[in-house]
Amino acid sequence: MPDLKIRNDGAVTRITIDRLDKSNALSADMMEQITDIVRDIGGAPGENALIIDAVGDRGFSAGADISELRVGRQGLERQEEVILALSEAMETCPALIITVLHGYAKGGGTIFPCLSDVVIAREDLSVSYPEIQFRMYPFLLHAALTRRIPSALAWQLCATGRALGAEEAFTLGLVTEVLPKDGFREMAEERLSQYIDIRASLALGREFAAKAGALPFGEQMKLAGSMMHRNFAAPGVDEAIEHHRARLSSKAEQN
Repeated sequence: MPDLKIRNDGAVTRITIDRLDKSNALSADMMEQITDIVRDIGGAPGENALIIDAVGDRGFSAGADISELRVGRQGLERQEEVILALSEAMETCPALIITVLHGYAKGGGTIFPCLSDVVIAREDLSVSYPEIQFRMYPFLLHAALTRRIPSALAWQLCATGRALGAEEAFTLGLVTEVLPKDGFREMAEERLSQYIDIRASLALGREFAAKAGALPFGEQMKLAGSMMHRNFAAPGVDEAIEHHRARLSSKAEQN
């Protein structure tokens, strides 16, 4: 996989886009390979984690490789096929999915933050949908966007091609947190470690969000109560509570 770097470290799989000569544009073959990797991640919800990032300093990805459309409808059908498969694989993956964004994320490259659980962004992030420049409305990406932001805003972005900055993306919920440009890689690695450490609890939070939305308020609260007990039984909770209690006790003694 010359355009992808794959690293497996126990419970953590990392996929790094590495195609600088094409601005990290995603070929259909690359998306198919990523889909296969995501599908192979098993385990219980939150047992494993998947990280998606990209090399270089300018940008995360220029989107789906537009040159593949030169063959006409056949190329379009191929891209449709792999984007649909990738979306389904990410949506059903039991692992906690974290995407790390820097610089630009365009078109097909935004499928990753739209379908991730956590998105860490550099402060210079620019999210955009340039397909409309070619008189092509990005229908699949509009659908993916509505997993994170209102449909009316998805329409605005797709219809105009305007760029969404890091702070606006954060405010809308497309981005989980924004980090400074200076020292970004190091800080992102620290945050990744912290999210991976609490992945079991985050998986429960993801499950709650998926189930609670369609329930009346009273049923939401009952579901929340039952999930609190499940969370309390998750690995490391007892130890974290005890560590916090001991730290508070130590501070009280010092005072």
